[in-house]
Amino acid sequence: MIKDQVKFNIFSFISTFARSLIEIFISLYLFKNGFSITSIIAFYCLENIFSLFLSYLFIRIGERFNYAIIMIIGLIAFVALQIVLGNVENTWQYVLIISLIYSLYRRGYWVSRRNYITSVMPTKESSNAFSILVVLAQISTILAGYVGAILLDNFSMTFVTIASSALLVLSVIPLFLIKTKKEPAKINLIANMKKYEKSNYLLFAFYELNNLLTMLFPIYIALYIQDTYIMAGNLNAISNISIIVFVMIYGRIINKNKNFVFLSTVLLLIISLLKVLQVDYFVLAIYFLDGLVQKMQNQSINKIYFENRKDMDITHYNLIYQITEAISRFIVAIPLLFMTSIRQMIVFIVVVIFVELLIYEFMRNKKKEKE
Repeated sequence: MIKDQVKFNIFSFISTFARSLIEIFISLYLFKNGFSITSIIAFYCLENIFSLFLSYLFIRIGERFNYAIIMIIGLIAFVALQIVLGNVENTWQYVLIISLIYSLYRRGYWVSRRNYITSVMPTKESSNAFSILVVLAQISTILAGYVGAILLDNFSMTFVTIASSALLVLSVIPLFLIKTKKEPAKINLIANMKKYEKSNYLLFAFYELNNLLTMLFPIYIALYIQDTYIMAGNLNAISNISIIVFVMIYGRIINKNKNFVFLSTVLLLIISLLKVLQVDYFVLAIYFLDGLVQKMQNQSINKIYFENRKDMDITHYNLIYQITEAISRFIVAIPLLFMTSIRQMIVFIVVVIFVELLIYEFMRNKKKEKE
């Protein structure tokens, strides 16, 4: 198990660096190349529609054959994505094509990755092991933010394509050396969704909505502070570097305490609102706090994710998570298409997350009372 965790951590470090070279900047890249915020939201909506169906298809293929095949599909799609991004066209056909390719890459990578991680991570005392994974991911994301910003500001997408594609292919070598325990199961989605803990749907839904905020904030920074990739890279670094030591400490605390889902989420929402109330360089200090609170929430929720897995086979557990992710992102993104202000969009997402959090806490407390 420990050897497999090491192999997975190597894969995670290299692949996170490779993906982050462009993924950190993808919304900003489209914006700087003439896409309106509405077009970027449309891209996001379409990507999640495709992801909904691809999640089911890829998990079926993974169970029938091998999850390595799914990762290979993701790698091919990732290379194709880089090529398509190098030839930007502000048309609806382009939005449709890039949404499909992006979803093929994302589902190929994440469906396969989640299968491997749920196989190698312990279901008990998971936070220490996850802390190491998070720290490695933060270091690689910081490095990628700077390298990607320099390449995009001073060169072209071609350099990013070559570097990121080569590294992502290299990263999967240790992954393929992991022997995963197959849990062959006839997929019975509806029955398993009924027995799945209902409050967890809300938990994973509001957690995944953070992704919407992550997509919008680089554009907000470009509009109100500084329109460069290096500024986005700096904010990414500040947000991540603040938590490396903190994560290791918190990983030990969380194994002794239940978790801090409510506290960390409320703090994260407050920080998100502070970001859009500031239009000067004071936002740098806010990003420092953002990194601390974001990873507090990340570890709290992932503790629940890994420890609840023991109650369901990997196949259905991952499938339900992927479906919850795609549906929640799509539903909340739709109203954004009719908003004109990026601040209005961010506030709307914050309100939705807060309402879902309150309902989650209510459902969790009701369950405790019954027990």
